[in-house]
Amino acid sequence: MCLFLTTFSRRRLIRNLCASMLLLTGCRKEQLSLPVFREIPMPVRYDLTAVWFADSLHGYASAGAPWEQGALLASADGGQHWQVDTLVQNRLECVQFDAQGRGYACGMDGLVFVRPPGQPHWYRYRMDYCWYRSCFFRDDRSGIAVAGEGFQGGLARKLGPESIWMEDTLHVFPNSLSAVWCSDSLTAHAVGLGWVLRSADAGSTWTRLDVTGDFFRSVHFPTPDTGYTCGYSGTLLKTVDAGRSWQRIREGGSLGKKNQPFRALWFVSADKGYVAGDRGLLWRTDNGGASWTPLAGLPESADAADIFVLGHRGWIVADGGRMFYFED
Repeated sequence: MCLFLTTFSRRRLIRNLCASMLLLTGCRKEQLSLPVFREIPMPVRYDLTAVWFADSLHGYASAGAPWEQGALLASADGGQHWQVDTLVQNRLECVQFDAQGRGYACGMDGLVFVRPPGQPHWYRYRMDYCWYRSCFFRDDRSGIAVAGEGFQGGLARKLGPESIWMEDTLHVFPNSLSAVWCSDSLTAHAVGLGWVLRSADAGSTWTRLDVTGDFFRSVHFPTPDTGYTCGYSGTLLKTVDAGRSWQRIREGGSLGKKNQPFRALWFVSADKGYVAGDRGLLWRTDNGGASWTPLAGLPESADAADIFVLGHRGWIVADGGRMFYFED
């Protein structure tokens, strides 16, 4: 047996070792710098949990610390300056507006708030003693709120159909639910710990799909047929048939071994979208998730909780009362 390597063999060995090292390190792409990316001063130090813009000027953000206080923040100049709009008794997790300009917010203690169009105040209309994580209302007649306590205690509550003041249906699940989105007037999608759910009757009944393997944290449908969801261990799923089936476009890790800590995503079209997460993670795709480009700007000290993009402008909220604005 020859103990000496030829020059060709040595080169091949070196190439194989380099390839193995690239696989182990994840082969990180160089980050792309955006034309504008800056941090915006905020009036609170509580964690910011969600952000939404009702139009190009008027934005809202939810915030709070568990069992201490919650807040809704508002901007009237396109998100360049923010002020405290409303203080509440516990952490808020989600804020969202329907097409008529009516606002909704939810959080701990089963808190759900509504803000009628043109009104200066938020009004509480429910308190259900659960931890609402997300809500989605298409109009003032019906909506869905989902809840979860850690890894368990999942709830999906349908409000309406005649008025959001009336509960229609309550579903209880063993695993926590973290996000909900309505892709049309009847079709709703909810995700959580190892669960992807679909409803074809606005939340009256739910079907669990054959998707597991991650704690899914965010779901978004830029069109009625095309949608995406991301998991905290690095999984990305896509549907092109209104959520009837989902394809795994990125394989994540396990719940105990995170591949990439995704927390939120937003798509401006069926092909172009963004995903954000812990330790300054911010990626963009221009081809429907076939490939992703890391974006520079979000500091590693920031754990992103939510992202909202309107046209070429975007906002990211993170822990510790931090918000970031970018243009792309």
